[in-house]
Amino acid sequence: MTPSIPHETPRCLLLACGNPLRSDDGVAWKIADAFEQNTANIGVKVIVAMQFTPELAEDLRDADTVAFVDASATAATGEVSIVPLTPAEAAPRTLTHHMPPDSLLRLAQELYGKLPQRAFAVTVGAESFELGETLSEAVRAAIPQAVAALQEIFAEAL
Repeated sequence: MTPSIPHETPRCLLLACGNPLRSDDGVAWKIADAFEQNTANIGVKVIVAMQFTPELAEDLRDADTVAFVDASATAATGEVSIVPLTPAEAAPRTLTHHMPPDSLLRLAQELYGKLPQRAFAVTVGAESFELGETLSEAVRAAIPQAVAALQEIFAEAL
């Protein structure tokens, strides 16, 4: 009889960014909160931040699957998009307080020699980035769809 080898649970990471004081820009925070409240999401580390910063490269080093969640200024209001990501062609020349997800993936690869096997951007089209703490109706209505998309992404890894 061959001894069984323990299977390590894949490491999943949800990175949500936005400003909850800028109306729809805070949708990623709401999505992350709704995702965390679902007990079926055990095994996914959730980090909520104002911006995707270089410091997050360390968390990417340990992830097998990552989803970057954010509001979109270009998509139709309330439209949920899921886009597979690959690292940027080159590492950022300067480090700023904000990095696009593909640059953050490249930075993790440059610093740690490791990348998540799967990376996705999950965005919701925003209507307003004005000062305020309330989401527009269409953006608020898109939260369950975004959470379902994240559950599907991570279900394949868990």
